[in-house]
Amino acid sequence: MKGKSDLMACSFVLNTGAKIPAIGLGTWQSGGDLCIEAVKTALSVGYRHIDCAHLYGNEIEVGDALAEAFKSSSLQREDLFLTSKLYCSMNSINKIENYVRVSLKNLGVSYLDLYLMHWPEISAFGDATDPPQKLGSEYKQFLSRLKKSWKAMEGLVDLGLVRAIGISNFNVQQIKELLKFAKIVPAVNQMELHPFWRQDELVKFCQLKGIHVSAHTPLGVPSSSPAPSDSGSGGEDEPGTPRICFRRSRSVHGPMLKLSVVADIANRHKKTPEQVILRWGLQRGTSVLPCSLNADRIRKNIDIFNWSLSDSEWNRLNQIQPQVCLFGNGLTNHLLDSSFLPGSVPLQSVREMEDDVESNVFGVAGDSMIHHRLAVSDDWLLGVLRELSR
Repeated sequence: MKGKSDLMACSFVLNTGAKIPAIGLGTWQSGGDLCIEAVKTALSVGYRHIDCAHLYGNEIEVGDALAEAFKSSSLQREDLFLTSKLYCSMNSINKIENYVRVSLKNLGVSYLDLYLMHWPEISAFGDATDPPQKLGSEYKQFLSRLKKSWKAMEGLVDLGLVRAIGISNFNVQQIKELLKFAKIVPAVNQMELHPFWRQDELVKFCQLKGIHVSAHTPLGVPSSSPAPSDSGSGGEDEPGTPRICFRRSRSVHGPMLKLSVVADIANRHKKTPEQVILRWGLQRGTSVLPCSLNADRIRKNIDIFNWSLSDSEWNRLNQIQPQVCLFGNGLTNHLLDSSFLPGSVPLQSVREMEDDVESNVFGVAGDSMIHHRLAVSDDWLLGVLRELSR
């Protein structure tokens, strides 16, 4: 089991020699003043990695928060690790330098610590977290142009615009193809990881190749629908670049947090279920990027360094079955496309992704929010997941 030394350095060393913080704040589905306050809170309690993407539609807000933090504290740019991502649109291959410069301008910084290829596929339009549609011709075209795209990414390092480049949501075969011609080995592969979707083979392959693994959505994935941006500022876009935000909605990660194995471990350590799952990710040797707009949860999520899971606890979390991807073509879409989620059913969220967002929308004080929680047995829940994963 990894992590017995407690990783008190709170960071991992990349193949570039740079250090990536062990925990960062994810900013997907975050916008407006809520985003600014979340980033400011995260920085004030010790987060030093902010994970962004131009497609999230909120890099202006992240930049505003950074500017306020730099002005009001001793924090400097060099103290932070900033990540953004390239969205692989149909017309982006020849504009990669332009796109990273847009992110730099919106964030108000002169360089990125890490720039990722958001998805290994190409599409004319897509969602900030769901993979672009697998249109056969488009996918084949992208594979043939992957070399050109990566060469342009490598050029960003030469220009000093980014310190490291990496990938996101790439599988083993796609990484093998990339490594055939890459002059710069990806520093990071950011992907969905949690006890319901451990991706053991992929994690091991990346680590053997010297590619650090970073877990996005480590607490699961919220289901969302397109909505007008609530970010409050449009930022700057390259022509033809999709840029969208999403309404927050009930998530499907709740059952994972309610499993008795997670609850038992949390109670034993007097920690939250979220802290247990984040600590599990840390002890795998992966950095974790939980999303949150709730100040109290942001503070609690970083409390994963002064304790550790025992071998037996570690093994119990590694035995959760079935393994189900919660987004893309996985569980989320399967559920939403079926009649299994008519409104309030067992796998509907047992908590809002963010309590304070619901409060803000409906004008209800956060402390008075009523959360409907449905108690279900582990056997029933896992049985449903097993059926859905077939």
